[in-house]
Amino acid sequence: MNKKLVAGLALAGVVLLAVLGGGFYLMWSKIASLEVQGQAEEEAVEGEEAPVTAAVGVTFPLETFIVNLADEGGKRYLRVTMQLELAAGETDEPLRTRLPQIRDVILMTLPAKRFEDIRSAEGKINLRTEIMEQLNRMFPKALIHNIYFTEFVVQ
Repeated sequence: MNKKLVAGLALAGVVLLAVLGGGFYLMWSKIASLEVQGQAEEEAVEGEEAPVTAAVGVTFPLETFIVNLADEGGKRYLRVTMQLELAAGETDEPLRTRLPQIRDVILMTLPAKRFEDIRSAEGKINLRTEIMEQLNRMFPKALIHNIYFTEFVVQ
């Protein structure tokens, strides 16, 4: 039995070394391919100009709006806080001077919506677009570039 035990242990040692060697080889080849890929990406980046990023405009925070939705029974309400992003290079002075009109446009738009209209992400995007279009009509040129909802709760 002693010879069988020694032979079994020797076989187990050889298998263990083979598994460890195979694992080491796979890791080494993966690391080497990542290094080659990284060098290729660095060379590609050095050869290109920096990508042009869209300029981010100033954001103008609005106070929270709480309105009843147009659902039957009027039992649902919407609490929304948003920020208006201005076109690049614009100041928020026109918004400050027309703040009552801006709030009026939003307060007339939100209660006309039903829960089903604003429930999905697509509905929120449509609401954002509608408000942005209505607000931009108030100014000689499109002043508002985007609207960000920082709070959107329907209850």
